[in-house]
Amino acid sequence: MTPRWPPIVMRMLNGLLTACMLLVLLAAVSGCATQTPGKQDLLKFLAPGATTRAEAILHLGEPSRSYENSRILTYRVDKEDNGYVIVEPVGMWSGVRYSLVLLFDDQGVLQKYSLVPVRSP
Repeated sequence: MTPRWPPIVMRMLNGLLTACMLLVLLAAVSGCATQTPGKQDLLKFLAPGATTRAEAILHLGEPSRSYENSRILTYRVDKEDNGYVIVEPVGMWSGVRYSLVLLFDDQGVLQKYSLVPVRSP
């Protein structure tokens, strides 16, 4: 014979389960809303031979990936009507039109950069 829970306990457990499910749903939705409005001049600060790695990270945020001891940084970029926007590296590449690739020398000075179109999946 299995013990039965009193009705008040069952209501409390049901309410707790519902609250936990809502928190998980809110966390998932807020993770998707990390994109900021586009800016026409988002990439204008990039100047080969002058811009430093620190300046790039300050303007663009943490890169989606880095390679070769951070000599190469990449960012996921989308273009909206009002300009470019950095897309947070969450999950797949949906909503991403470009990969911004920055190449720095050993002193951390930008040597060149490229905005590479990304093929749709």
